Amino acid sequence: MGSPRIARSGLRSPRGWLFLAFLGVWLYLASQLLRLYPARVAEVVVLPVSEVREILALSAGLGQLLFFGGLVAALWRANLAAGVSNAGIRGLAFGVAGVGLLGVFEFALFLDWLGAAFNPMALFAQTPVMDTGVIAGTALAFAGLASLVVGFAQSTDLFGRRQRRAPQRTAQREETG
Repeated sequence: MGSPRIARSGLRSPRGWLFLAFLGVWLYLASQLLRLYPARVAEVVVLPVSEVREILALSAGLGQLLFFGGLVAALWRANLAAGVSNAGIRGLAFGVAGVGLLGVFEFALFLDWLGAAFNPMALFAQTPVMDTGVIAGTALAFAGLASLVVGFAQSTDLFGRRQRRAPQRTAQREETG
């Protein structure tokens, strides 16, 4: 038995969220490409190489946040318009958890970069912990995106399962009736 679906009408297209995701991809790509040449970038912007590495890591993390946040929001809006399914709700939960986890580690990296005297999140900015958190956040965000896509496919009956089930149910009723 399928999950109940509640569609909402009057929702606007998620263009803004998709633009945010698009912007995030390009920010992430540019940051990662510039991270290949930190000495040259430091020479151009007249900053120490260590500072350039930190700034590029921050901008790459911000790009990830924009990308995942924009896609999760856009797919959730599409799920709302098509009719929310259990997979869509699960996808939203995973997506928000992933983006939230990435946000926590990005904030910790930002506080570390500022060099605040009191930084309660300094432990998160250490490399092994940071890497683990970013990997976990990315995995959760991708799981959320996948589940949102499955939920959207279920809500729109993309694969025509409802049509195939209807004749089977009619045949079963005739046999038992």
